[in-house]
Amino acid sequence: MSEWQVSLIFQDSKSNKFWRARCLGNNLEVNFGRIGSQGQSQAKRYDSPEDAAREMEKQAREKHKKGYVDGDGDPVAPPATAAAPEPAPAPPAATQCTLVLTLGERRLELRLNVEGNALHTHSVEHYAHADAAHAAFAQIRAALEAEGYRPQ
Repeated sequence: MSEWQVSLIFQDSKSNKFWRARCLGNNLEVNFGRIGSQGQSQAKRYDSPEDAAREMEKQAREKHKKGYVDGDGDPVAPPATAAAPEPAPAPPAATQCTLVLTLGERRLELRLNVEGNALHTHSVEHYAHADAAHAAFAQIRAALEAEGYRPQ
């Protein structure tokens, strides 16, 4: 399972809770609850990894406005004492991105994301006309089959 990209805590005289979130591809996973419990988990699928990341950032901003602060958000950690807070860990390296290349009337989009030990790639090529897309399809399919790929 991947690391949480956002991990927040809220502590006052009445509350001792955590909120954390991560994006896995198009999915936004959120885990929240009382520190010392496993909490509740929710997942929602978005149209794109960028949409999921935007929603995660929006929810994190809302939590900060409510008084949440950066913290480890470990749900099984004992309640914090009055000791000085430790600095937040460095954010994890990016695990997703979209790259775009424009070549004349042709536009290529490549989306990459890592989930566990798997690298997912999704590519989309836009052409000026449908017959150009069909010709590219035939050429790419023939080249891949020549390399040993087989249809399933």
